[in-house]
Amino acid sequence: MRMIVFFDLPMNSKKKVRTYTQFRKFLIKSGFSMMQFSIYCKVFNNVEAAQAYLKILKKNVPMQGQIRIMIVTEKQYNDIEIIIGGKSKQEEKITIDPFVLF
Repeated sequence: MRMIVFFDLPMNSKKKVRTYTQFRKFLIKSGFSMMQFSIYCKVFNNVEAAQAYLKILKKNVPMQGQIRIMIVTEKQYNDIEIIIGGKSKQEEKITIDPFVLF
């Protein structure tokens, strides 16, 4: 299973930029990898683990902005069609063997 977090946070003041940075660092420390700017994903063993982590994530989201979460299977994730560009180096490492940490 993969959890994909999409977020747009306001950055029109120093305080809001700090909030954005803290949330982004929280995701990275939690094992998320950047797919694109403001889109991060993380591999989970099963739906129950993803749902359990969702509770933790909800406690750590900023109060402003927009945050969306999608949980998909590995098959659904691998069916993402890339129209231009390609997978990031982080994505390629995770996609080869999703249980290998780098």
